[in-house]
Amino acid sequence: MFKIPSILIFLAVNAVCSNLGNPAVSIPQARLAIGASYHAGGYTITNLEIPSIFNRIHARIEYSLLSNVSIGIDLGATQIEVDNYAISADTFAIFHGKYGFSGGAHFKASTPFILNKTVAFIGIGSATTFSSKNESNAFYGGFDGAGTIGVQFHIPRFGYISAGPMIYMIKGKNKSYDGIESRYCNVNNIRGWLAIDFFPDMKEMSSNKPFITLEITASPAADLSKKIPLQEFSVSVCIGSVSKRLFGIENGVEWKP
Repeated sequence: MFKIPSILIFLAVNAVCSNLGNPAVSIPQARLAIGASYHAGGYTITNLEIPSIFNRIHARIEYSLLSNVSIGIDLGATQIEVDNYAISADTFAIFHGKYGFSGGAHFKASTPFILNKTVAFIGIGSATTFSSKNESNAFYGGFDGAGTIGVQFHIPRFGYISAGPMIYMIKGKNKSYDGIESRYCNVNNIRGWLAIDFFPDMKEMSSNKPFITLEITASPAADLSKKIPLQEFSVSVCIGSVSKRLFGIENGVEWKP
């Protein structure tokens, strides 16, 4: 929408997406986690610090290569809103994009649980491409990514709580109504990350483990606004299920979150 001077970008550790969990816990070896997630996040972009909102709906599939290592893919759509702004005497209208294709991948690794199987350390990374276009063919596209190294607590008969610092990066290109292309990125890269994995006890589905994950991130610049209600803050919800072991023989007692 206007030519954006370049700014410094922090490099993400482990990856270069918004929601990381879904679920945040590492699933046992040879299992498949399938879920659907919704993410809403407010991010400040360009050196003019313009508020924006990302709405993302994704289907997520994750496979555990080992007991503490898994990889997955994310496919769905992202919609972007960008607040209006002024340069000199010119005022640029708000950008209201449509849902466009987005997709990416994520990686998760953790240590075995220690201290009576209550604490583990985790690392999660994710990267996603996205594009959102409006009726006038103006658009915002690019990729966003995140990485975190944190601590995870196991709460028997409930699930897991995970927390840690997160590095988050947006890097993309936008096109204005008159066809001028520019590049943009987010201003605040350091955020706090919290994920809660709840595994309900459903005995009729004993071979599978349904879960609900709530994830929250916030940067030190988190704020509320009448125009953009989510500034430097995001919330994600994912509902899904972890399959039984796909092959091989179970070792010891069946996995119980």
